[in-house]
Amino acid sequence: MQTVKSVKVTTLADNVVYDKRLLGQFGFSAFLEVRTHDGKKHFIIFDTGLKKGGLLYNVEALKLDLSPVEFIVLSHGHNDHTSATVELLRKSKQRVKVVAHPYAFLPRFIVKKGKREHHGIPPKERRKDMEEAGAQVIEATRPTEIIPGVTTSGEIERVNMFEKFRWKAKTVINGKQVKDRILDDQALFINLKGKGLLVLYGCAHAGLINTIEHALKVTEEKRVYGFIGGTHLVGSKEDRLNETIKKLAEYDLKLVSPAHCTAHKSIVRLNQAFPKAFVVNYAGRVIDTAKRVKNPVF
Repeated sequence: MQTVKSVKVTTLADNVVYDKRLLGQFGFSAFLEVRTHDGKKHFIIFDTGLKKGGLLYNVEALKLDLSPVEFIVLSHGHNDHTSATVELLRKSKQRVKVVAHPYAFLPRFIVKKGKREHHGIPPKERRKDMEEAGAQVIEATRPTEIIPGVTTSGEIERVNMFEKFRWKAKTVINGKQVKDRILDDQALFINLKGKGLLVLYGCAHAGLINTIEHALKVTEEKRVYGFIGGTHLVGSKEDRLNETIKKLAEYDLKLVSPAHCTAHKSIVRLNQAFPKAFVVNYAGRVIDTAKRVKNPVF
């Protein structure tokens, strides 16, 4: 796998907000500026949040120019990651490619008291809406290199038993209602020259460690620089947290920046385990791999 020079990641939507100009929400979205060795820049949006109004407000407050955005990568088809895709598409002046697993577009719901509570991609944000907004939708189950040095994970192998998937939601596949295993869950892998892989998670439904192991396998790289994004460690029991931290310690991480569905307890544990690498995340946070990142004083 080729490498990139550096990447700047700006969190557009997250549960936590630190900057008083911005809004928080239960969701995730990030804006990436990837710098290649030839001096070019490529722009990617990873996920599009839950509340489109809050996300668009943050984009304006941060004075971000989205006109050069080339790709929108959707980590999976839940509404807290897919609710402003069409609006962000319209802010670009490019023919944007939207990359997602085909299952991202399936209906998703939880049955409560005999009624369906939907939490898939919202109305007016679905595939046909993206295409009407000018997007080229790319459905992929396998890793897809979108620019040299940057690839989507495709469907992630789930091999670690301590990350066994637990989810009560349902989906419809080939006309049949089945348990939703969220097989569309995917991450983004960025290969930084001299540093290793930066992994971006949406929710890590496939497992934090499963995803890292998958990243090393599909890219054939040896090092992991770090990760940013949702880890789905919310509500995790001690044995899973302990095993996750034990596995992460094997990679000599330089950046640990959990967000969204990690929850306070797990964030604290990750901070304690990796104090030098830990970077607190929140809406408006900028992490530039070409620069030293400092934590704010709360």
